[in-house]
Amino acid sequence: MKSSLLILAAVLVSVLLVAGFAVSPYPASAWNSLPQEETIPAITNATPANQSNIWIDYPLQPSYLSLTLVTDKSVYLSGEQVDITLTTSAYNTHVNLTAQLPDGSQQTIGDFTFNYTHTVSWTAPATSGQVRLTCTGEALSEVWDYCTRYVCVGDPPDCHYENYPCLRTISVTGNTYNDISVYSRTASISGRITDTDQQPVAGAAVSLLGAGQSTVSNNDGYYQFSYQLGNNFSLVNQIPTITDTITVDAVACEPQPGKTVQIQAGQASSGVNFTLNRVFYPPDFDLSEFTYSDFTNWPAARDFTTWQNIAGITIDGPVQVTRFQYGSKDISPMFFAISNKQLYLITMPESGSYTLDMQGAPNSQYTVAAAATLDGNYLQPVTVDATIAAKGSQRLRFYLQQGQIQLQVLKPFPVLAVIIPIVVIILGGLVAAFFLTGGKDRWGKAFVRQKKSAATEITTSKVSGNKKATMKSTAKRSVRTRAKAK
Repeated sequence: MKSSLLILAAVLVSVLLVAGFAVSPYPASAWNSLPQEETIPAITNATPANQSNIWIDYPLQPSYLSLTLVTDKSVYLSGEQVDITLTTSAYNTHVNLTAQLPDGSQQTIGDFTFNYTHTVSWTAPATSGQVRLTCTGEALSEVWDYCTRYVCVGDPPDCHYENYPCLRTISVTGNTYNDISVYSRTASISGRITDTDQQPVAGAAVSLLGAGQSTVSNNDGYYQFSYQLGNNFSLVNQIPTITDTITVDAVACEPQPGKTVQIQAGQASSGVNFTLNRVFYPPDFDLSEFTYSDFTNWPAARDFTTWQNIAGITIDGPVQVTRFQYGSKDISPMFFAISNKQLYLITMPESGSYTLDMQGAPNSQYTVAAAATLDGNYLQPVTVDATIAAKGSQRLRFYLQQGQIQLQVLKPFPVLAVIIPIVVIILGGLVAAFFLTGGKDRWGKAFVRQKKSAATEITTSKVSGNKKATMKSTAKRSVRTRAKAK
């Protein structure tokens, strides 16, 4: 009998245990995951009436730290400020914030403790490329968990295990990262400036209006800017980009509107070229040396209309111009020394004849060239080679008309070549006047009279001689007569 009762009691306890596990909201598999170090509460005869509600209001909390990392932008320029905002799910979170740089090195941005949210500023590296920002954190957190206890109910007591919600303090960790792109601030802009004849335009002033930068083209017409982008940029295909305007100003060339260009960080903008209409070509000059720097004391050189009506005379050699005339009027053209040559410019020239008096050492050789632009139409230059005469001076004639230019060396005539024709002309005039005025007849009559006069003089001379002889003979006879008388 006793053994039967013991067997029945064992069966009842087993049934109660199975029923308890069956009605428990805590899954059976969770029993194995409960913390082994959890202390089992003391046995009590009371079970909370709202046990089910507690399990619903306080679900199981995660046992890890939730971290987020965001930046104010995704793209930066080197040296730009990066604002990094961290957020944590725990109080007193200690984090380590690092940056993996493009060159492969790692930089510590900060190692600090904060509550819930914090913003830190960092300077983007000088090396361009992708940067990974990584944050690892650790904190102590009170989390809701399920604890177990041994409960005995009734008399005789019916004892079993049950679970209940409880708070535990545990150490939680977490990590997060974010990638940003860093670009170099330096960009380059380059191009070439030529004229409509594909000749390079040297010394052209090239300007970036927005940046306030300027440069000049070299002898081959090329120019280049090294541009530093500021923080106020826009993104074009996720590349920091600045929009600016390039203008070009060149001597004797028609102005052109500026070109709008996009300047991208770390990129080279090449091929920003300009073709200028050159209205005036200086005669016998290397165009690479015909720049604004040659006319620093002539502000009007930057006025395009100045070069639409202008004449230029270039002299290459050891001579000097002592006098410049338009017709018979002395003029004073502008003078410039360029490339060891003398350049005389006449603004608003008039059609007609110009003369230049040259002076130099006898037999000095030199070259003179002339070109002009009239009403925007360029006249092709002419060139002559000359040699200073033996007297050390020479005269040139520059004749300008609407369609062409003439340049001529005037050679002085010899003195005899001038005097002899004058004498011949005078004598010829006298002879002509002699015959035209009847001089021949008068000359003949005069010659006859002269002959008669000469004959009369001879007869008279003979008569006078006879008389003298008679007188002498008479005188001699008188002397002899007187002598005999004595």
